[in-house]
Amino acid sequence: INQGCVATDLKTEGRSLGVPLNANGGGVYALEWDPVYRHIRTWVFSPHGRVPSNLREAMRTALEEDVGKRVAPDTDTWGLPYGHFPIGEGTNCPSGHFRNMRLVINLAFCGSVSGNRYFMDCPKQFKKFKTCNEWVASNPEELKEAYWKIRGVYVYEREWERQWT
Repeated sequence: INQGCVATDLKTEGRSLGVPLNANGGGVYALEWDPVYRHIRTWVFSPHGRVPSNLREAMRTALEEDVGKRVAPDTDTWGLPYGHFPIGEGTNCPSGHFRNMRLVINLAFCGSVSGNRYFMDCPKQFKKFKTCNEWVASNPEELKEAYWKIRGVYVYEREWERQWT
């Protein structure tokens, strides 16, 4: 099982998840999977006023019928990513792990990562409930702020890559 990596929330001062994210009116998540430049990078922009102008314009123009009026995302103008994961040759993460990708939006409260880290990440709850599943089952009111409200999902690819498919 690939446990993945855990990114910390130092840059966004706690605004990337849960109650702080909701209190800010949500945010924008972006992920760049770039096998050519051998990385996966992620960003979280919250509140919405922190979304870089290039990304804002890319989202605003995504449905333009005139392709020439669409703005292409330029991740190099978005600032420091929330997470940066090297992939491919010369890393511990072969690019072959990333094929036939699917987008999954999920509220897995006790998934393999959070379930394994529960005792560390939730020490107060761990004193009373020895597993994450026990805590979730006994405290539905604690999860009233756990939801997704999605305005849109946008997928982009480089123009020269579109010519390959």
